[in-house]
Amino acid sequence: MKLVAENTHRKDNGDDALIPLINIVFLMLIFFMVAGQISKSDAAFVSPPESISEAYVDDEALQILLDADKQLWLNDEQIALDDIDAPLIAAFEQVEDPDSFSLAIKADGDVPVEALQALMQRIKAAGFRRITLLTQPGEEQP
Repeated sequence: MKLVAENTHRKDNGDDALIPLINIVFLMLIFFMVAGQISKSDAAFVSPPESISEAYVDDEALQILLDADKQLWLNDEQIALDDIDAPLIAAFEQVEDPDSFSLAIKADGDVPVEALQALMQRIKAAGFRRITLLTQPGEEQP
């Protein structure tokens, strides 16, 4: 005895074609969430010079940006060279371990050396000794 007739067809409602599409969209979403990296962007575009150095850079270091137009940025705020001493000293006083305090300078590769030297002299005059110059990876030359 058969309870279902052989000639009975399943009603096609059109939603069956959407299920594979939804699966693909979710797989792509998961892939981009895992593969993507969200990082903080700089206040100004800076293309640092290339270097083959692989020195460790402290992520906690206070970062100073010097863009191609010789504009200074400290904590994503534009600042003049003459006014940089006070915020640096204030940041130094808030640190728990003064020996680990360091500054990272990210300067554009097109900035003249004189502008970078003037910035470093101001930082040195304020009493800071640990300065790191950030670069981007380059090719080793023979």
